[in-house]
Amino acid sequence: MQEQTWVSVVVYSDRASAEATLGLLSSDSIPAYISSDEHVPGLGTSFAVLVPFDDRHRAHWLLKEPVLSDQELTYLATGELTENGER
Repeated sequence: MQEQTWVSVVVYSDRASAEATLGLLSSDSIPAYISSDEHVPGLGTSFAVLVPFDDRHRAHWLLKEPVLSDQELTYLATGELTENGER
């Protein structure tokens, strides 16, 4: 059996952003993990999110998708603008 090759799809300077990305990828069934230089908790400066090589294109596509606001989702669902005129 061939060993899985993992590749970095994004690198952050904080763990919270990497954890959020991990959750996003997980919600789309993309396996992922964080690799960091954090040898002492709270002192890391580089947090890379890695995915299997075969999932890299899907992960990049998902991470480039714009996040819609609640107002934009309401507009797309109902066609109505919010009270302040935003979509």
